[in-house]
Amino acid sequence: MRRESILFFILLLLYIVVFFISIFWGQTSIHMWNMTPDQIMVVHYRIERFLVSSAVGIVLSCTALTLQTITRNYLVDSSLLGVNSGAVLGRIFSMFLHVGPSQLFSLMGSLLGLGATFALGSIGGSDILRLVVAGVVVNSVLSSGISLISLYLYTSASSVLSWTLGHIRIVTSEEWVAILVALILCLLLVSRSKKLDLLTLSREEAMTLGINYRQELTLLLTTSALAGSLVSSIFGVFSFIGVAAPNMARQFVSGGHLKMFFYSSLIGAELMAFSDVFARSIIPGLEVPTGLIVSFVGAVFYLYFFWRTPHDHLA
Repeated sequence: MRRESILFFILLLLYIVVFFISIFWGQTSIHMWNMTPDQIMVVHYRIERFLVSSAVGIVLSCTALTLQTITRNYLVDSSLLGVNSGAVLGRIFSMFLHVGPSQLFSLMGSLLGLGATFALGSIGGSDILRLVVAGVVVNSVLSSGISLISLYLYTSASSVLSWTLGHIRIVTSEEWVAILVALILCLLLVSRSKKLDLLTLSREEAMTLGINYRQELTLLLTTSALAGSLVSSIFGVFSFIGVAAPNMARQFVSGGHLKMFFYSSLIGAELMAFSDVFARSIIPGLEVPTGLIVSFVGAVFYLYFFWRTPHDHLA
């Protein structure tokens, strides 16, 4: 308990430090005690970027933690269900047809990928293994569609690449609504923490303790996928944060999912927020897609904790 309390204060302190770094570190210098009107606008811009990136990190962490528990695999995130590939396909399909809004097409693509995964996974039965295999198949098919349409979008290749890498930006009021809906869906996942604790048991044990196994899985999978779809439809695809944050939390925290949700979300928010600061500051006069930094940071942490974790805990 003492170790977790120390960890909480360290993470909270780091989050506050990242907040101030996000405000004062960038390509435009900010003087804290004597800000001009232009600098005040920059501060407002950076605060909103910090809030947006934190929200994205929270959603990715919560959805990944839920999916990892359900599939009993610590390497899983929302891309398992065809959500990310569907979002990319929807986006480039919108560009191919020259219609919009592209975010709506991305959301529709995510839901299409999710629906296809569920439909294929239910053929001949209904279990997690079938769903995982169905997700692999759907992702493969959608990736083929992405490659095919991309052949005709060479004039917009840089725009497609930037979006598929994931890019934090200032959002519209409608997009803020979508982000808030995704966060509410994450709260729904948190409210099912005790159910998730029981789902770590075998199916028979969970049903003996009063869990409607199939109904609970459907609710958790759908909620996770929808939250991930909303984020992907706005910002594109981010890799590794969903995998890295829960696994980092597991190294220091023991206990039920309620505690895991809290620590995973805090770690995910910090990783995403710092990655965004680094992305907009690393190269003078150029903003790097946040997804590139996220992938690098997440991969480094992920490989480290993968090396430290016993192999029987990863499968």
